[in-house]
Amino acid sequence: MIWVIFAGLTFATLLIVLVPFLKAKPVAQSRAEYDLTVYRDQLGEIDTELERGTLSADQAEAARTEIQRRILGLGAIGKNTGAALGKPWRMATIVALVVPLVGFGVYVTLGHPFLPDQPYSARAEKIKEMQDQGEMIRTMVASLSAKLEKNPNDGKGWAMLGRSLRVMGERDKAMAALRKAVALLPADTESRMELAGLLLQDIPQGAVLPPEFVTLMRQVLAVDPNNMDALYFSGIAAMQMGDTEKARDLWTKVMVQLPEGEDKTEIKKQIDGLK
Repeated sequence: MIWVIFAGLTFATLLIVLVPFLKAKPVAQSRAEYDLTVYRDQLGEIDTELERGTLSADQAEAARTEIQRRILGLGAIGKNTGAALGKPWRMATIVALVVPLVGFGVYVTLGHPFLPDQPYSARAEKIKEMQDQGEMIRTMVASLSAKLEKNPNDGKGWAMLGRSLRVMGERDKAMAALRKAVALLPADTESRMELAGLLLQDIPQGAVLPPEFVTLMRQVLAVDPNNMDALYFSGIAAMQMGDTEKARDLWTKVMVQLPEGEDKTEIKKQIDGLK
């Protein structure tokens, strides 16, 4: 089936490319015929002027000779035009052969022509599995929400609910649940980093970090002083507050913790850029 589609697309492409080549012939023929008609009319006018006596025999003969010369020249042009008109046909033939061959060659080289089709029946099981997972998460969220209504001080429950809502795309509800988890779990760095990640989505690049975000980073460092993400963003907050020495210290700790082979160019530029 896919090859039929490819063939149809190729044919449509060739039509678009070849039409301009094939439209030149009628224009060239009509111009040559028009010029020839004009010269014939001029020969007739010479005979008329000769009969009227407005032209002498020598003048009439000279005029006829000049017009005949132009008609001969027109014949030469017609031959050249015929040759030129033959070129578009030759070019069209070349394009018609080259485009499909080159396209097929590129597809064979870069594509997957022998990859078997994946009909819906083959994917139905995977689709159903994903649907089942989504339904399972929704059921779990509903059950967990019901339990938290009865036990609102379950910090771990709020953290789990926040993560589940984040996966479901319920961003605002996820943030509300994670804020409750953070308030109930002073040493939980994971919930704080997840909440900070959601907050970060609203912060334009280069903008001042909001106080809630900065507070979360400080709380993470109080529990895990070597958390590189918290160190990096705390350094940005310090720089924005004008404390370049603190920013330098925090970013230097990030550089020290980066594994061997990791690119340290950008963080080094930021450190060097501090005044």
